[in-house]
Amino acid sequence: MLTWRFAWLVALLLAVSACTTLRELAGFPAQGDPSVAIKPAETRWLLIKNPRFGDVPSEPEYVWVEEDKVPLTFKTFFRGKSAIIAPPEVVARYGAPPGGGKISPRQGAPYQVSAAEPAKAEAKPAAGPVVQRAGAPAVPEAAKRGYVVYVDTNRIVIDLVASDGVRLGAVVSLRRDRIPIVHPVTGEVLGSLDEEVATARVTEVRDKFSVAEIQAVAPGSQVQVKDRVIPK
Repeated sequence: MLTWRFAWLVALLLAVSACTTLRELAGFPAQGDPSVAIKPAETRWLLIKNPRFGDVPSEPEYVWVEEDKVPLTFKTFFRGKSAIIAPPEVVARYGAPPGGGKISPRQGAPYQVSAAEPAKAEAKPAAGPVVQRAGAPAVPEAAKRGYVVYVDTNRIVIDLVASDGVRLGAVVSLRRDRIPIVHPVTGEVLGSLDEEVATARVTEVRDKFSVAEIQAVAPGSQVQVKDRVIPK
């Protein structure tokens, strides 16, 4: 009788342990863990592989999500939620999170501080007007840069408008950051080497966006959301 009760107790403990392991593999917090109720005061972001990529033409391959809102997919169910978190080189290509938010430590990127530096630079007060002396050569204004916000079969939508210098019939270059240049010692992102993936001609200019028709695409390339737009 004692041996039967001991065997039953061991089987019960193994069943509870197996349930806990399945919860952890699925990405759910462990029961009784006091840390699950503690959340950071500010939102932290994770760049993950988009579960909808390939099914919806306008969806990018990677998307930013809040740290505690990683979706449950087939891959995360068996390998955990860390299986779809983007590697550091992909984070460098996609840039900072929306609104200049902070990146979660779970991302594993060595340059989380530098990702938030552009937002600090924008908060600085604007300098006074530049006074140009008579006879001095005019300083050329830097070309406006935008992004592709929607991709159709042979059309795209960009976030540049007439105030950015976009006109009907203008040709724009669609470029993509391919190789991030990361400092080998400090881990700071120094920049990136981009390449032209396609060209497009503006066919419609509206108040907050413009529509362009794709003219030519580089071999083996495909226009995607978040590709950079530079007027030629």
